[in-house]
Amino acid sequence: MTAPSIAIAAASGSSDGLMQWYRALGAASEQMLEAARSGDWEAVCRIEGASTVLVAQLRRLRASQDLAASLERERLDILRSIVMNDAEIRRIMQPLPQWLH
Repeated sequence: MTAPSIAIAAASGSSDGLMQWYRALGAASEQMLEAARSGDWEAVCRIEGASTVLVAQLRRLRASQDLAASLERERLDILRSIVMNDAEIRRIMQPLPQWLH
């Protein structure tokens, strides 16, 4: 398992450029979940570190760029997927106590 590629073409100021960052973050989230499912916690940590770079860049870009309304649904779908992946990773990391099984 390798860390996600964060070498994204410089956002051209367009909504599509901004969406490239959201898509990359969504892909990183999927990779983290895959690594967690296989028990590769080193990869989870590595990908999480790369994701921090993506989040920082997204925050910077969102402050200066607007997203086209036509892409808002895709953005929300990506964010929902990230939240669901995060919940699954947490569940894998912290299994239910034995008495709840």
